[in-house]
Amino acid sequence: MRIDQHFTIKRISGAVCALLMLASAVGVQGDGGKSHVKSRSELDYGPVLYEFYQQNYFHALIENETALTKQNPQAHSANGQLLKGGMLLNYGLPDDSLSLFKALLDQKSKPDVRQKAWFHLGKLYYQQSNFAGAKDSIDRVSGELNPDMHLEYHYLASLVGSEGRHVKGEADFFQNVDPKQSVRFYYLMFNLAVTELRSGKVALAVDRLEKVAMYSGDIDELLSLADRAKHGLAQMAIQAGDAIAARYYLTGIRTTGLYSNRALLTYAWTAIKAESFEEAIPALELLNSRSIAIPEVQEAKVLLAHLYEQEGSPRKALRANLLAEKAFKKGIAMLGEARKILEKRTVPREFIQNLEEIVDASNWYRANATVDYGKLTPFLIDLMSSNSFHETLKDLAALYSLEGNLVYWWSQTAEHQLILKNSEQKNVMGKLQAMLVRSQDINESLRDQKTEIRLKTLSLSKRERGRFNSLIETSEKELQELEEKIRQLGEADKPYVQPKEYRQWVGLNHKHLGKKLSLTREYILQLEPVVRVLANSELDKHESRMQYYWAQSRLAKARLYDTTLLELENARSVEQQLENNEKE
Repeated sequence: MRIDQHFTIKRISGAVCALLMLASAVGVQGDGGKSHVKSRSELDYGPVLYEFYQQNYFHALIENETALTKQNPQAHSANGQLLKGGMLLNYGLPDDSLSLFKALLDQKSKPDVRQKAWFHLGKLYYQQSNFAGAKDSIDRVSGELNPDMHLEYHYLASLVGSEGRHVKGEADFFQNVDPKQSVRFYYLMFNLAVTELRSGKVALAVDRLEKVAMYSGDIDELLSLADRAKHGLAQMAIQAGDAIAARYYLTGIRTTGLYSNRALLTYAWTAIKAESFEEAIPALELLNSRSIAIPEVQEAKVLLAHLYEQEGSPRKALRANLLAEKAFKKGIAMLGEARKILEKRTVPREFIQNLEEIVDASNWYRANATVDYGKLTPFLIDLMSSNSFHETLKDLAALYSLEGNLVYWWSQTAEHQLILKNSEQKNVMGKLQAMLVRSQDINESLRDQKTEIRLKTLSLSKRERGRFNSLIETSEKELQELEEKIRQLGEADKPYVQPKEYRQWVGLNHKHLGKKLSLTREYILQLEPVVRVLANSELDKHESRMQYYWAQSRLAKARLYDTTLLELENARSVEQQLENNEKE
């Protein structure tokens, strides 16, 4: 194979593609051969799928509108509309996606389309915290699900409290599902276990939790979920009076994970109930070395001092109470600093924007944070796992995201007006004619090169010649399409002109954008105080608990001092009596 032949063919193909793109930019569409309609439609729809899988939903929606304008059959199909609805939902336009999904519920739609529409409606309602609407939509999903859809369906069903067992293939799914295929499998098992516990199906719930507890990968959130499952299994074992099983589950929980504090405290209490004080003390001592902001640590400090006293070590007990008193005093002071941080204007927004870094113990806050969140977040660990606070943070995060998007487009309004002004003054007819002449020249040159290449390939062996045939045929088809587009461009009387009402329509959209931005900011101002109220309420709980434990430590300290003084007085009394006896 000659190198010059290879690059000449590549040059033809590249030039044809460039010219096709140029012609498409002017808005002309070629008819093409009927045998290539499907491949062309798939090719035109490709950018939509690419942007969608990249999660660039705005660009995906733009590409989708382009495909719709070109009458692309994939974009106009029911599945294309479902995809569009999903992209609208992900981009933050639930109202538009809602109307689209409802339109697909028409009786004329195919059963599988209605099935997917109900499912997407359920996701939409769940994201809006409309759990009743989400459950109703999920319950309406019927028939045999696509195998790829089972996991997502059952996961959503478990979140909204739906049985999800009326669909075909449900039994096969739970028997054959591969846990490695999705992170959500483990969350699904955990949610189902909770539902089954409420229904009294303890054995089935234990089986589900065992599957979650068996996770041994390297995904931190799943390791935390596995710890939570083990802790739940331990609590169930304790309630059943099986201390051995409880200890087995508790010792399997990581000592540094999110649930390690609960596990250590539960282990200590299990040992105390079994009167195995020597087993409880190491767990409490480990807790005692951690931050006073953790509720389990606060309880452990008082409990450890009590255990020392129970085992007959008053000096250790007194020292533990003195250290606990000092720690609670420090904790109350830390709460004061946390409240000051919470009062700052930037906190809710900055807190949410840096949430991942804040939760990460190795990096409490970004370099651009205005306050030290390490003084606030330890007190909010339990709160952040509660549903009410999580939902509030999710709604506020969505509002911040919408505000950022609206601010970006508001900043583009001046550019929009400039584009409109320039487009009104631009005359592209002369450029179009020059482009047509150049396109025709390039087209003739490419045909000559194609003929030359075909002649050169005749000198090659049959095997080598076969390698070029498909590429030459493809180039020939592209040249035919190019000729058709040049012909259509030549028939154009005048270039595209914007409608007269277009400028007015853009202006109305700019006003609409400004109103939506103001409304979004009003919602933010309403929701930010809610976050502060919930956080302050959590800080109040910490303060009340620490004040109580602090008082307990002071009382225990006073009691131990009194006991020690009484023992000294008794010792002196005995000593004095002995001296008197010796004198007599």
